Formats: sequence, structure tokens, C-alpha cells
Amino acid sequence: MNVREAIRASLKLLTSRDRRRLALITIAQMLTSILDLVGILLLGLVTALSLSVMSSAPQPAIVGSTLEFLGLSNSDPVTVALALAAVAGFLLILKSILNLLLTRRILRFLANRQALVSGRLAAGLLSRPLLQVQQQSSQQTVYTLTGGVSAATVTILSQATIALTETALLVVLAVGVLALSPVVTVFAIVFFAIISIALQRAIAVKAGSRGQRSAHLSVQGIATIQEALRTYREAVVSQRRGLYVERFQYLCRQLAINSTDIQFAAMIPKYVLEIALVVGAGLLALSQLLTKDLPSAVAIIAVFLAAGSRIVPSILRLQGASIGIRTAAGQAAPTYELARELDLEHLTLANADSFGSVNPATIRAHLEKGHDGFDGSISISNAYLSYPGTDTPALAAVSLDLPAGESLAIVGSTGAGKSTLADLILGVLIPDAGVTLIGGLTPAEALANWPGAVAYVPQDVAMANGTVRENVALGLPVEIIDDDWVWDALNRAHLGQFLQDSREGLDTVIGENGIKLSGGQLQRLGIARALYTRPRLLVLDEATSALDAETEQSIAQTLQELEGAVTTVTIAHRLATIRHCDLVVYLEGGRVQAQGSFSEVRALAPQFDRQARLLGL
Repeated sequence: MNVREAIRASLKLLTSRDRRRLALITIAQMLTSILDLVGILLLGLVTALSLSVMSSAPQPAIVGSTLEFLGLSNSDPVTVALALAAVAGFLLILKSILNLLLTRRILRFLANRQALVSGRLAAGLLSRPLLQVQQQSSQQTVYTLTGGVSAATVTILSQATIALTETALLVVLAVGVLALSPVVTVFAIVFFAIISIALQRAIAVKAGSRGQRSAHLSVQGIATIQEALRTYREAVVSQRRGLYVERFQYLCRQLAINSTDIQFAAMIPKYVLEIALVVGAGLLALSQLLTKDLPSAVAIIAVFLAAGSRIVPSILRLQGASIGIRTAAGQAAPTYELARELDLEHLTLANADSFGSVNPATIRAHLEKGHDGFDGSISISNAYLSYPGTDTPALAAVSLDLPAGESLAIVGSTGAGKSTLADLILGVLIPDAGVTLIGGLTPAEALANWPGAVAYVPQDVAMANGTVRENVALGLPVEIIDDDWVWDALNRAHLGQFLQDSREGLDTVIGENGIKLSGGQLQRLGIARALYTRPRLLVLDEATSALDAETEQSIAQTLQELEGAVTTVTIAHRLATIRHCDLVVYLEGGRVQAQGSFSEVRALAPQFDRQARLLGL
């Protein structure tokens, strides 16, 4: 991706209003270039005038014509030189102050845009269907929303403003020097253009690949550490911790080498252009001394050096901006790709309302009212669903009806479609055909209109690295968390006594992924999380698989106490836990083989009956 393409891709991440604001700030920066130009030209004039005074030689033509233009031809040369030097100094100081203020303004502006772009991308990503979200690498996603967005907005757009400003300055400077000395101008343009093009081809082209490699190494480093932490016990037992360290160290070394190459490449233009300025001045001096008198030649060389002293820094910044943009473009490639996939130009944070952004006050109100008006009934009619890339449907012709307050058990062999059916009920998956209703509404409508009325307990409960309070009321703002409700949920999940014996109580920190808790405690905490919102529909996917028999029986008793008030859906391999469910659905190959009471399903499904008999039921 070249510089122009990278800038265009980054601008597409902004709204049209933000693009206009960025353009205005950039134009303001470019206008300050005029102050810089005038100051530099005045310094060149002062140098030439001072040399003329010190040598007692006649003023060079270039000096005389300039003073005549300014109406100062009859003034004292020393006074004129001092006055012009003072004006030049003032203009250069003013330019620096204005540039400093504008730079702060643009960096602050871009930092805010970075946050907004990250938010919009996150909104779009989280609005995707489950199957698309599951295809995303968590490490890649984290980088895309953070480092990639930073490269695409702050780095590229700030460097783009620098490039435009310096380009404008070089153009204006060329025009100004042209008025003073066409010879100097033509020579400087040709000389520095050749040098710049050579540097661009030698250095900047490789910057994009270095940026991509930097992004790749960063993602791999994150993935390695995450993997080591997730599998720490296995790593200890298998004596593989050292292998993780070696892999991470290797990635860090490669990232450091790549970063060093980028930094070194950015430094090359400085030294090349410094040498070029001296060489250019020498060549110009030689040519002028052969064709002109000494004062005129010195004056022309002075103008060249004065202009060159400003041209070189501008070219350096321009080259640096080009290298920086190409490098950042490689780093931002995943962000550009995600933005295209999500059609970010038409995605705003306001769209978040469409996928469950609920005001905290609304959540609190629903919790306090107990979800009055939502009955939790389930109705599925002829539902079909297939996963991408598969020929066999995960669910086919599934139909069932469950009145509010009753219990449903979904059973079947591994891969029969149990969790898929649960996801269908929860609205996490949308059927390819057929209708799914909960409480008379589509799952999406029910979840949006009745936040907290539907709750879910997975087999592997995900935990945040926070307190018990924060994990029970996961995602809710602190100001709406009710500690009494938290304790009630914990007690019903048979975890209250454990925490009451702890000094920290609800402030107990459970560690990342709940590392400080046992598997059974994690599952009970997951159940408490579901019960906290006092749902009308509760879905449990192997939610008691890690519990001992006594605790599982206690949890079963808790769920039985909810009968009549809460509709429950249970996926379980332990058939003893679902014997008393009002409706049992037996799945095989994504199809309902039998449904009815526990005994009716035994009579209709020989394989299910065989499983029950093996368990002594």
C-alpha cells in the first residue's frame, strides 16, 4: 500500500464531519509556512547584506532589488540588517508557537478519533452473529481494535498533515527563492529532488512490509503469553514452561530487530541530506565563482544555504512522514480489512442500540419490576440451521412448545445439536428457516425489551479478573449493583457460606479466568450470575458438570423451587438431573427423535432408554 492509498484508507475511518475538521486544522498548519518562509528569506537577505557591509563591496543585485522592493534602498544597511533580523526572529518564533499549538490540537483531535473509531469497530464486531465472531482470533481482534486503529488514525493522519504542511512549505519556499535567485531555485529543486526520489525508492518502499511484520510479531507474542497462562498447569506438569519462554523471547527479539530496522531506516535521510547540503553548496560555489564576482557569488551561496537550512529539515520531515505512513499502513492492515468488512463508513455508535446497548437505569428498572409482562414461554416451529462450510444441517425440522414456568430438558449424544438448539432459544443463533419465539417475541426483541429476563449458564463459565461482586453482576455499572441481590444469588447458588467465611466477602478477587476458584465454585458463581437478574427464562448448558453430587442436588433443589415462576431449559448428560422435567427433547443428528415426558421419551427412543437403564433409572 502506497502513501496515498494509506491516507485515503485512514480518512475513510473518519466521519465526513471529522474529515472537514482535520482539513481545517491542516490548512491552518500550512498557512504558518508563510511565516517560516518570510523569516528564512529575511535571514538570507540579512546574511547577504551583512557580507556586503563587512567587505565594503557594492551590494549584490539580488540584495539591492529586494531592498528597493521593500522601500529600504536609501536606509542605513546596518540598521536595515538589524531590523530585518529582528523581524525574521519574531516571525520564526511566532511560527513555532503557532505550530506547537496546532500540533497539540491535531494530536488531541486524532486521539479522540482513535477512541471513536475503536468504539465503532467494536460495535460492529459485537453486532455480528455468533458464527462470525467465533471465527475471529482474540489476539488479532485485540490488536486490530487497539494498535491497528492507533496506526491508522493517530500515526498515519498526523504524518499526513506533516507531509502536506512540509510540501506546502517547500512549494512556497521555492516560489520565494525563485524571486530572489532563479539559479539557486532550479539548482536546489533538481538537486534535492534527485536525492529525495532515491531515498524514497531505497527506504520507504520496504517500510510497509516491516510494519506488517511488526503487527504479526505483536499478535504472536500476545498469543504465546495467553496460551501459556491458559495452559499453565499442563505446562508445569509437562515441563514446557521453558518452551513458551523461548518462543516468546524469540518473538520479542525479532520484534526488536524489526523495530530497529524501522528506526534506522528513518535516520538515513538525515545524514544523506546533511551531506547533500554541503555537497550542493560546494558545487554551487564552484559554478558561481567561475561566472560571477565574489560578492554576488557569496550572496547567491548565502541564499542557497539559508534556503537549504530550511529545505533539508522539511525534506527530512517529509521523508520521515512517508516512511512512517508506509510502516503504519502495514500495521493498520488488519484494521482496514475489518473496517471494509463492517462497512464502517455507514456504521455509527448509535447502531449499538440495535444489538443490546441498554441504559443502566432501564436495566435497574426492569430488575426492580421483576420483568412483569414477560412470561418466558418457548415456541419453535420447523427450525433449520446450518453452519457455514457444512452440508449437513446442525438442526433440521425442529419444533417444540413449552409453556411459561415449565422445564425443558434437551438430551442426546455428543454432536446431536443440543447446544445449537440452546443458542437458537437464546437468540445467539438465527435459524435459516423456521420461527423461534420466547415470550411471544423473537429472541432479539425479547432480549432488547426485557433486559435480564433471559439468563444463561454455560458449562465453562467465563470470568473477569475482578471481584465476586463484579462477576455476579457481570458488565453492569457499579452504581446499579445491589449487594443484597448479589448475596441472595450467591446463597441460592450455594456459594454464600464460602464467601461469608472470607474476609473480603463480595470484594474477593477471583483472578483472571477465576484461577483462584475451583471448577465447582466457578460453576456456582456462573449460576449466581444468572440468578442475580431474577430471570423468567433460564438456560443451563451442562451447568452442574463440575459439581459434586451433594452440591448438584442442592442446585437441583434451587431450580425446582423456581418452577412455575421461571422457565428452565437444561442440557445435561446426567439423566438423573432431568427426570422431573416437564418436557424432554431427544436429539439425534440435529433432528428431534422424540419428545414428551421422561418416560415417554424412553418409550419412543430406544437409545435413550438404554442410557437410562445403564444408569439404573
